[in-house]
Amino acid sequence: MHGGSFEVLRGSYEVLRPLEDAATMFLVVIGSTRTSTIPGISIAGASPEATLLTPTLDVEYLVAGRPLTLDVVPVTPEGIPTPALLTRASLSLIGDVPVMVVDSGASRAPLIPHVALPSRMAGDRIDSGKALPRGVARRLYEEARLLGAHLGRGHALVVGESIPGGTTTAMAIMEGLGYKARGLVSSAGPSNPHGLKWSVASKGMERAGLEPGRSDVFTVVEAVGDPVHVSIAGIAAGALEAGSPLVALAGGTQMAAVLAILSRLGVESPGRLALLTTRWLVEDPTSDIIALVDQVYPGVTLAAANLDFSKSRFEGLRAYERGYVKEGVGAGGASILAMIRAGADPTRILEAVESEYERITGGVRG
Repeated sequence: MHGGSFEVLRGSYEVLRPLEDAATMFLVVIGSTRTSTIPGISIAGASPEATLLTPTLDVEYLVAGRPLTLDVVPVTPEGIPTPALLTRASLSLIGDVPVMVVDSGASRAPLIPHVALPSRMAGDRIDSGKALPRGVARRLYEEARLLGAHLGRGHALVVGESIPGGTTTAMAIMEGLGYKARGLVSSAGPSNPHGLKWSVASKGMERAGLEPGRSDVFTVVEAVGDPVHVSIAGIAAGALEAGSPLVALAGGTQMAAVLAILSRLGVESPGRLALLTTRWLVEDPTSDIIALVDQVYPGVTLAAANLDFSKSRFEGLRAYERGYVKEGVGAGGASILAMIRAGADPTRILEAVESEYERITGGVRG
């Protein structure tokens, strides 16, 4: 189905109807994995070490309008801005959707009001086979489930993420659970380092003694996962159990790992569960979100925002059309929410994004 502004690629628009008028909350779950510091894995920061602060800076900027921990908006090494820019601009077009930040294990807690899961912890490099200590994944899931149950009563939830290195850990989680994800996850850059990602993930699985599809969810996450994906799964499970009319996962191929966790844990609500992303992610020749979704959670509704930055005044935004960034911090979900709830078309969203870009760069054309 083409809505012009966005396209429903799997499932039904009826699933998304609660976004028209139901009370809705927008969540961003943040966390870090030291996997992002492996050179070549992530460009979600100016340097490999800088990626550890990106989630914190992303949500500070999203909520406060500027980063607080450091006075710098997160950029790629090429200077292309964080997708939080798209999220903030899209949400500015909607007047009645509150934003909540959930810290599941960021390297540094953000200097804004937020919810911190009690067992929050940054993940270690997954090539160690010991990404999280024993027991942490289950505790994060249960804590997040409790949060989701409270928020899901009477609210539709749109849930985004910020975790550099997350496509690598997502691929490792799916492979560990017995799905085929190698070569199918995306990247924040136009050249996707599939070989490096697989080398890191397979080394971790080998060291942990994981046999794909033979271990339970929490064992896999603790071996080669991270704090974010299991926490988002917990929020989704709790909200669905509490009767939320819709839980929309706002992200790219990483959200397939959340669906894989839910599927393996037996959480089934395809009529109230969706994945919202961007056209750039769906059209990415180096990944395949549709193949992942069809494999891990058939029946889930998948929609993509038809954003187009090719005519932007700013080079940093036009780079999105060349395969940079694509998605993150709930950008696709926020865009679709603005399209459904505020009637914003892709041109209106680009205008809002450019206006915000001008504000944070001081009008520099870059």
